[in-house]
Amino acid sequence: MKTSLAASVAMVCAGALVAQAPLHSAVAQPDLAQVWASRASTHVFPNSLPGDTGGSSALNLDAARNEFEAGQVVIRRSRAFTIKKVDFTPLDSGPYRISAANLTYNFVKFVHLNHNSVFGGNQYVYAPSRPAPDLFPDGLSNERSTTVPAGQTQPIWIRVQVPKNVAGGIYRGAIRIETDSGTEVVPLSVNVRPVTIPDAKDSGFTDVAWTLLFGTISYQEPPVETMLANYGFSPFTPKWWELMEDYARIRRDYRQNNLSLPTSNLLIQGGTTVDSDGKVHFDWRTFDQVAKFFIDRGTVSRLEGLWMAGGPGYWTKWDVEILARDANGKTVKQYVDWDSPEGRSYITQYVTALRDHIKAKGWEKLWWMHVGDEPQGASGREGWNGIFDLIKGIWPEVKIGDATFHDPNATEVSKREDITIPNLLNYEWNPGPFDEARTQGKDLWFYNCNIPTLGFLNRFIDQPEYYQRLTGWLAAARGANGHLHWAFNNWNISMDDQDVKGDFWVVNPDKDRMLFERTLRLESLRDGIEDWEVVEILKRTRPDLATDLAKALVSTPGTFTGDVTFLDRIRALVLDLAAGKQLAGKDLVELVKTGGVADLGSQHQVDGVYLKWGASQPAVYTVQTSYDGVSWVDAGTRNKADGGEDFVGLNAKARYVRLKAATPALESFKVVSSPLPRQNLAGGLSYTKSWTPPERFPDSTGLESTDGVISDNWGDGRPYVIQGMPDEKKDFDVSFDLGNRKVVREVDVQGYVEYSGYRPDTVEVLTSDDGTTWTSRAKVTRPNDASGNRYELRFAPVRAQHVKVAFTRTFTKSADGVFLDDIEIY
Repeated sequence: MKTSLAASVAMVCAGALVAQAPLHSAVAQPDLAQVWASRASTHVFPNSLPGDTGGSSALNLDAARNEFEAGQVVIRRSRAFTIKKVDFTPLDSGPYRISAANLTYNFVKFVHLNHNSVFGGNQYVYAPSRPAPDLFPDGLSNERSTTVPAGQTQPIWIRVQVPKNVAGGIYRGAIRIETDSGTEVVPLSVNVRPVTIPDAKDSGFTDVAWTLLFGTISYQEPPVETMLANYGFSPFTPKWWELMEDYARIRRDYRQNNLSLPTSNLLIQGGTTVDSDGKVHFDWRTFDQVAKFFIDRGTVSRLEGLWMAGGPGYWTKWDVEILARDANGKTVKQYVDWDSPEGRSYITQYVTALRDHIKAKGWEKLWWMHVGDEPQGASGREGWNGIFDLIKGIWPEVKIGDATFHDPNATEVSKREDITIPNLLNYEWNPGPFDEARTQGKDLWFYNCNIPTLGFLNRFIDQPEYYQRLTGWLAAARGANGHLHWAFNNWNISMDDQDVKGDFWVVNPDKDRMLFERTLRLESLRDGIEDWEVVEILKRTRPDLATDLAKALVSTPGTFTGDVTFLDRIRALVLDLAAGKQLAGKDLVELVKTGGVADLGSQHQVDGVYLKWGASQPAVYTVQTSYDGVSWVDAGTRNKADGGEDFVGLNAKARYVRLKAATPALESFKVVSSPLPRQNLAGGLSYTKSWTPPERFPDSTGLESTDGVISDNWGDGRPYVIQGMPDEKKDFDVSFDLGNRKVVREVDVQGYVEYSGYRPDTVEVLTSDDGTTWTSRAKVTRPNDASGNRYELRFAPVRAQHVKVAFTRTFTKSADGVFLDDIEIY
């Protein structure tokens, strides 16, 4: 039996269950199908349902020209089935068309994680998308069909490549999923803005992913030939060159525009020889062949020289990689003290020959190189500075950059290198030196690896899908123009043996098809880089506004939104503005300047407030919101005093907005908002707690759960807490009096965004007419919204005057509290 999409979603959202007939029954069991669409930024698990993933009946995307944008179509059946193929209609907008050939699909694969990502044995990711062990979505299969077990959810990744020259407009078509049980059709729309991002090779953003495709990039003992182990052939063989065509496609499609060249490997492969006295005869043939291959395919904006200090005992002593002659006369890599005669001789020969060759090829503007990775301690400081001085003495204009983490070396290196590459954790702690380097015109690239974990952005498989996308927004917010990760394809360690899951690779080998298997994380990073491009386009005309919009989503590596719907709305706003559209809404400047209150007429989703100042503005000002115009909350505070355009990101719910500031120089004031489809019955209400929060995290206003403003992180002081001893179980609740009997059918509880360990074990909704006799209506055990942070409890409509939200929690040594934030009743 084929169930309609609307009926399927309604059945799941209402919590309906289908009773199975006994095994001995002769009655055929119905084959119930559920099909829905979900955004790309949401993890869809094997047991996900529409209500867990922001499910909708159509896939609706926003895009610029010359970008890829993706979403997911999700299908599950009560019986096993086979998806034979997925195809598409063209997408039409009046007389204009995006060809069906611009649409592609992949089946999302699941990988088992034996534990959540952790660094150093105790630094776990604070908010994994799900606790491990479990199956997590990551790989994008190259198979064109797949068989899905009974009762398992199968996400299908749907990708649209928007042409450069297509007209702006909303393009509509359909996705057809042909199965052995029938064909499902899901509507698809793409709102294309008439703004065009550049090709990756012409981009101002550099994406660096160190790869083992050309052999090892640093000292490794014993050496492992990654390509031979995973594909059955070595680099530079005919089959390897065939595979490099797919790598070129990845580089172009995923904006990996930096080509990492391990020069020692390439020089050995090319036939470089070394005399017995240490004189090196450099042969650049393979080096040139590889560089030209990818340049010709339009995938290179930078050439990276991956020659650097390294060797056994690196970080305790600084050896330099040299090419030497072994006992059999073969050219091999060796490691010697950088300051030894042999080390200095090789550096002089290599840098001189490299300089002359790069200039002869006309690649000076593309080339950059390293000294040594993450210099630390006294030996790192001495070694890095010494090698840097030797290189610059030979080639003063060459660009040098190294990933850094350890201070004070990181700060010192940032003052000398041409490209500053701080780890995100280092940048969180001490951004000043790197921001200063950027103001001097240096490149600023963000770097992550097996750190940071905790509550910071990274690319681990068990982190929420949108984290990688937000890395691009972080770069836009902080003025950075690049990203570096150490591992594109280090397949030499199993997933079970990885402490931080996914740190070692972002593609999987596909030997049978002579391809690479892309991943969700690769898609998400590309999305973030494309978003960076759109913000940069807006910065050309409205730099302050563009920067503020990015900061509305993420201001530091550890302070960012946990709401994918807010991400979608801000992104759509940036696309509109970059395309030349003006901010919608009435300008309330005259009302605000006289101390008036902006009444939006009904409860709104308030994404932010736009302000335009004259030559000056207050040193500090605050935007306040309210549900009732009586009780106000500080929703956003700014301390910028340089005039121009401001956007104060709020992601709040309210009816009233006001500004606390001196306003003589205020020229424009607009509230960026949209009406809520339903009234929040709890908005602005007082409530009763079954406990008294501790003084350190109080509910100081008595309205923290109903003020409409969501906490982003521990430091903003918004959530209140209940605490307990390790292994102690507590039952606690928050109850509301709605004033009279009202229809209630949904309660949403905002989970603590920054650290999932400080969330409840269970959330239950109960209703009552008299506040004494309670009836349970719904119960959940984990967040079930598209962002993985909110508990959304839906149930059959019921009339009630009293609503209670009951919680349970067994406390642990590492998480001895539960933080509570907004509670909404609909």
